[in-house]
This record gives sequence, C-alpha cells and structure tokens, in this order.
Amino acid sequence: MRLRHLFTVLMLPLALAGSALAQGVSPESAKKYTEGQDLFKKRKYREALAVFEEAVKMDAKNAQAYRAQGKTFEKLRNLDNAEEAYKMATSVKDDYVEAYYELGHLQLRRKSFENAQGSFKQVIQINPSFQDGKAQEALKVAFLKQGSVFYKQRNYPKAAAQYESATQIDPSDAKAFYNLGLMQKMARKTGAAQQALETAIDLDPTYGKAHRALGDLHKSTGKSSKAISAYLKAIKADVKDNRSRLQLASVYQKINQNSKAITVLKKAATINAKDAKIWNALGKAQADAKTYKSALSSYRKAIAIKSNPEYHYRAGDAHLELKQFKSAIASASKATKSSKWKVPANVILGDSYRELGDKDKAVAHYKKGVSDRRFKKYCEDQIDRILNPMGGGEESEAEDQ
Repeated sequence: MRLRHLFTVLMLPLALAGSALAQGVSPESAKKYTEGQDLFKKRKYREALAVFEEAVKMDAKNAQAYRAQGKTFEKLRNLDNAEEAYKMATSVKDDYVEAYYELGHLQLRRKSFENAQGSFKQVIQINPSFQDGKAQEALKVAFLKQGSVFYKQRNYPKAAAQYESATQIDPSDAKAFYNLGLMQKMARKTGAAQQALETAIDLDPTYGKAHRALGDLHKSTGKSSKAISAYLKAIKADVKDNRSRLQLASVYQKINQNSKAITVLKKAATINAKDAKIWNALGKAQADAKTYKSALSSYRKAIAIKSNPEYHYRAGDAHLELKQFKSAIASASKATKSSKWKVPANVILGDSYRELGDKDKAVAHYKKGVSDRRFKKYCEDQIDRILNPMGGGEESEAEDQ
C-alpha cells in the first residue's frame, strides 16, 4: 500500500457496534449519546458536543460518549480536548480499540509520533486484524516519522532504531531499509549500514539513491572498485544523477584514472551546465591530468556561475602552471578573503611574485604561508632561498683525518 494513504487520518463513523445501553450504560446517558449522534450527523457540532457532555455527566462510564466528544472536538479543531476525550474513552474502557485507533491518528496529526506508536500498539494488542491491519501500517508511519525527527536532531542511533522498527513491521519497504542504512552509516556502524542498503537494493534493484549511498559507504572505507560499481548502478537507475557522477569522478581521480574522471564530469556538465561544482571538479581532474588550459577554462565557467574563493584559488594555480603570473596574482588575491583558502592562495602569490622578481612581496606572502603546517617547510625554504641566494654562512675547513 502506498505510504501517502497512511498520512490521511482515517475517520471511523461515530456509530459503534452495539448501543451505549448494550454496553452497560444508564438508559438516560445512552439516550443523550444517541441525540448527540443525530446532531453530529447534521454537522451541528457545538450542539452535539453539549449533549455528549451531558451524557458523560449522567454516566461517567459512557466510553462511547467520550469517544464522540473526541470526534466532535476534532471537527471543531480543538485538538487538545480531542486527545483528552479519546484518552478518557480508553481509560473507561481499556480495550476500546476504535478509540485507541483514532487517538493514534490524532497524535500522528499532532506530530506526537512516539505517543502515536503507543496508541497503535494498543490497537494491535487488542485486535491485530482491526481495520484489515491498518494499525500496523500506521504504526510503521509513526516509526518513520519519529526516525526523521531524530535524524534532524542528529541523533543517528535513535533514528536508526526507529527505522529498524519500521522494517520489522514491513520487511518489504525498501525506503525504510534505505533510511536505516543511512542512519547506521552516520552512527558509524558500517557493517549494519551495508546490510541495510543491500537489502533496500534487493527489494528494489532500481533504487538509485540506495546504490549511491552504498557507493558513498564503500568510498569512505576505501573500497574503490565497489564504490565505482555502486555509482555506475546509481547512474544507470537515474541518468540525471550528477551527485553520483561527482563521487564517481573523485574515486577515479583517487586511483589515478583521470581520463575516466574527466569523461564522467563532462557528461555531468552536459546534464547541468549551470552547476559550478561540476565545472570546478572537472577543472581539478584536468589539472591532475596536467591539461592546465582546459582546467583554467573549466574554473572560469565555475566562477561565471558563482564567485567562490576555492574557484579563484584553483584558477590562480592554473595560471601559475601556465606561467601567467600576473593573472595568477589577480585570481589568488580574490581567494585570500577566505579563511580556508587564504594560506594556499598566499603561497601562489609568493610563487608568482618570486617569478616576477619582486622578492619583498614574495617573502611577505610566504611568511603568511608559514602559519599552516601543510606549507610551512615549503615557505620557509623559499624565504631562505630568496634571502640567502648563495646558501649563506661560512664554509668550514675540513680537518685532516
């Protein structure tokens, strides 16, 4: 059954099997309940509510009247009182399956998913076949919804537990297994994540997102060949899946298959030429392949779409490789405004000014690069070469052996 049908609050008719009188309620209270029903059917909700109130005052054991109050409060959009009325109905009659069912749907509507789970569990305990098993389906929805809540709170273990409960109710739900796999991955339970994602794929071999998630998992654990296979399957399932193409290209680059990375990224660019990330990734792949003119062209396309410090830094690096030092300075200078790219951009500026013969500016920029351990030694060496071109210091005389 499609999940969208589960989000509609299924409204049962007020009329129940047997009369209130047959349930051991006083004749006066039963009569008032019947009057209230008639008013409810005529959509005279406020009048009906007043009559149901009289019914419970006459007999506090009239569970049907409490349930009717809940339905009427819902019609009047007074959800707080509706929930209390349903709870009263179940407290008076602890096996009141219809009231538990309607209470659960109200709690779903109010996004009180854990409480809804408790209500639907009561339904299943009392009558597993109630409404042809719809309580099980609704319970699954409550688990999925609460899983989403925990996911947004970044509580991945609890989210995983909710999704796992959903899969136990419906072992044929590929989406539930997919969500479970994602949460297990985020909770760093790699084996469990892989198992869940593979189950999702077994249930739906064309589930592109599941293939991509499995590819991400293999990529994160260094299993390049398996990651490549998963990404290719994701792309086959959805030819427009550029997220998988970007990941696939990064794996190809990691194993030094730049030509394949370039091919994949060029295809991605034909699908969405307005995605700056694609052009930037293509530029990096081309730079790794030492085709700097092509890389520069790609970076420029990325910058035309979005001015980003990383793109300016990489364009500066390509200019430097092409010995276009003034252009390298212009590009790298724009990247120094970013805390992340400031230091590597200063290294490019140091190299460019050094090549142009401006030693003072070169040293000034190299000094800014010393603060980052990734560039510290390189920058110190460059500063030393500029300030001490002959190596510096006096040569010591060798002693006779």
